[in-house]
Parts: sequence; structure tokens; C-alpha cells
Amino acid sequence: MRLSMRLSSPLALYRKLERESYRAFHAKMPLHKSDHFFNFCVTAASMRDYVLEHLGMTTQVQKQQYYETWTKVPALVAASEIANSSKHFLLRDRNTGNAKALRTRALRMKKSEFLDVYANDAGATKLVKVVRSEVSVTLSDGQVLELYAFTAEVMKYWKTFLISLGLKVRRQPFAQLASG
Repeated sequence: MRLSMRLSSPLALYRKLERESYRAFHAKMPLHKSDHFFNFCVTAASMRDYVLEHLGMTTQVQKQQYYETWTKVPALVAASEIANSSKHFLLRDRNTGNAKALRTRALRMKKSEFLDVYANDAGATKLVKVVRSEVSVTLSDGQVLELYAFTAEVMKYWKTFLISLGLKVRRQPFAQLASG
């Protein structure tokens, strides 16, 4: 029995991934940014399970080829490690109980400058410099991605993957994306 009300397919979960990305990027308070970023990573990690279920891959043997592919994508590895280490506090080796070595090199919150863009009905724009919290992820390959680039990289992977399965990934209405 599923206990999810609306997340009934990989496409529905992908839309949640988009919403969490939007919420994380636009959160003004560091605590909210951190919460939404964590939720993004949990959702990104869950995409694997949704895709495998959609494909009817239910045994470990069937799933293994996909897991091997996904462990070669540094942004997916980071999302999974962030989700699981946050959820379990510390990742441990199942056999030894020792702390597991993470492939993701760093995750940090820092202050960064942004430009808020305001436009009126006449088309005039105003730029306002603001300082906000930013998330920075250093992937296993050494690449450093700020929050927006990181979430975009993960979403690009999953969108391409879903399309390769013949699924139509439609654009989410802005009102739906930005509400909540």
C-alpha cells in the first residue's frame, strides 16, 4: 500500500523536485534554505526508487545496473549522500558499523551577494543588491556548485533520463511551482 497522495509516478516526483529547487533557491532565512535544500536532496534520491518501480525493477539484481550508472554521476551521488547523512545523522558501513567515507567533498552554507530585480508595469527595472545565505556543494570530482547550479544539474539529469524512458516532462505552471 502506498501512503502518498499525489506522488504516483516519476513525473509527479520530478515536479516535486522542481518545487523544492525553487523553494530552496528563494528561501530568505538560512534555516528555511537548509530545510528546502535537504528536501530537494531527499526527493532527488527518491527519484531512483520511483524510476525503478516504474520500470518494474524490483530485485537487487535488476536494480544493480542502474545503481552502478547513477554512482558515476557526481551530482546524484552528492544528493544521495546529503539526503541519507542528514536523515541518518551519519552514514555507516553496514558490515563494520564504522563511519562510511563520503565521496562528496564538502557542503557549506555561506553568505553571497545577489541582485533582486524589480520591474513595474511600464517595464522599468530596478536592481537591488542583497546579501543572502547560499549553499555550496563540492562534488566528488572537485567541481563546486552553488545551490542553483547544483539543483539544475540534478534536475537536468533526471529530466533527460525520464525523456529517455519515453515519458513527457511538461513544464510546471509557475503558479504551481511558486506556491506554498
